[in-house]
Amino acid sequence: MKIAITILTAIGTLYTILQIYKALYVVGIFGVKHYKQTENKHKYAVCIAARNEEKVIKNLLESIEIQDYPKEKLSIFVVADNCTDQTASIVREFAKQSKTEVVCYEHQNKEERTKGFALKYLFERIKEDYGIEFFEGYFVFDADNVLNPDYVTRMNEAFDEGNKVITSFRNSKNVNQNWISFSYAIHWLRTCLLEHRGKTLVNLSCKIQGTGFLFSNELVKDGWKYTSLTEDRAFDSDAVVHGYKVVYCEDARFYDEQPYDLKVALRQRLRWAKGHLQAATENCPKLIVNTFKFNKNSIRSYDFFWLIFPASVESLFRRIVIWTLQIIVGIMAANVWGVIWGIISGLLIAVAERCITQIICATVVLIFYRDQLPKMKFWHTIFNIFMFPLFNAIGRWSSYIALFKKVEWKPIRHDYTVDVSKLGKNNK
Repeated sequence: MKIAITILTAIGTLYTILQIYKALYVVGIFGVKHYKQTENKHKYAVCIAARNEEKVIKNLLESIEIQDYPKEKLSIFVVADNCTDQTASIVREFAKQSKTEVVCYEHQNKEERTKGFALKYLFERIKEDYGIEFFEGYFVFDADNVLNPDYVTRMNEAFDEGNKVITSFRNSKNVNQNWISFSYAIHWLRTCLLEHRGKTLVNLSCKIQGTGFLFSNELVKDGWKYTSLTEDRAFDSDAVVHGYKVVYCEDARFYDEQPYDLKVALRQRLRWAKGHLQAATENCPKLIVNTFKFNKNSIRSYDFFWLIFPASVESLFRRIVIWTLQIIVGIMAANVWGVIWGIISGLLIAVAERCITQIICATVVLIFYRDQLPKMKFWHTIFNIFMFPLFNAIGRWSSYIALFKKVEWKPIRHDYTVDVSKLGKNNK
């Protein structure tokens, strides 16, 4: 029994050793990849899936309309997905006065309610009406997003260098609304600073995060086939499996609305957790196979395996087994309460260490991107920073619950409208 405990403990140590290379990501704190200006203007389609987004959809369309990019090189496609409001009407009314081509499709199918199904339908319509190859690349945005005026230009620079999948800098419209929206904002900015920047510099693959990304038409030559609860994780995992690399363009910046209601946040984190488990089940074996092919994609496949591997779930079950065995050994040695106290004290220390690490992480991110964020009251910010570990705990426990709970995709209400030019002034 003691041997089993030793082996299980050693597995955890081995996992840590196998991922120690992630320390390389820290180079992103000291530098970021910039792309050369180009006169080559590629033709793009902007894809937007919208479910009852009448309050915010015009905001996004306006921010696309004012892009400093040739209007004839952009087409906007909105799929009004199972809408019961005026989303489609607003888009069509906007199209009448827009200098950019704006097309609205309506998708009504109560059995197909995820964003992935909406995108699948949209790409079917684009293929039928234009042909997938008509556009060189495809942007994907959520209806609550707004873009900096030079967003497409900056992404085009990255695309023109031959990159096939590109993600961008994700800021938030409502950072200061409460601790929940603040935590979401730090969550996205943390990924930009501590993953995307470093990964791009060391030639590893970043991940896309639901919105604000661009990919070449060749990735959807057979249509959009990612309809799970987290279509983004399914898409980028599959892309890496097939030899593509996701790069990061920090100069391309957009803003989106973060959930601020705890119930909504819990529901969203549970959906993410379930979708990530699905993506891991589907793609982890393929990534392992790719790793041992020992080709130019092996290292990226290895890195992405650890990105989607359900580490928190594996760690919990391994710890439960270790604790059970330790208690049994304690009973046999007539020292069960000493063992239990050892487990509890060790757990408390681990939780404290995790909380301190996350508070430091949030502080570093906040300081690093302070020029990109609105002014915040000092004590309000301190409170939000100390609540950040709770946000991460919600994500961790969602992973555990998702193993046993059936999860359905539900839309998140968006109602936070902004003037993108005002956001730009506040965040310089």
